[in-house]
Amino acid sequence: MERNQGGVSSGLGYMLLGAGAAAWWLSKEENRSKLDNLMNMAKEKMNMDVQPSKEEFPVLKAGHPHPDDIADNKMVSEGSQFGVKYYNEKEQQ
Repeated sequence: MERNQGGVSSGLGYMLLGAGAAAWWLSKEENRSKLDNLMNMAKEKMNMDVQPSKEEFPVLKAGHPHPDDIADNKMVSEGSQFGVKYYNEKEQQ
């Protein structure tokens, strides 16, 4: 049973060709700075979704409603109705 080695060697050739083209393109300082800026922008976009700022993070305010925030005080005084509704649905089944 013979193996087809042509597919392996051509795949390796394409990889070497791509590495050579990347090395040639990155040999210019202008292209390296473009790539660096592109990578920094991508990192910033990825980190924005993962780490919310402290001002926007709602847990910092949880349990301590401001006295002048009427809507928030009303919500806290009503309590959570989810647990009560869930319990009632389970009891009725």
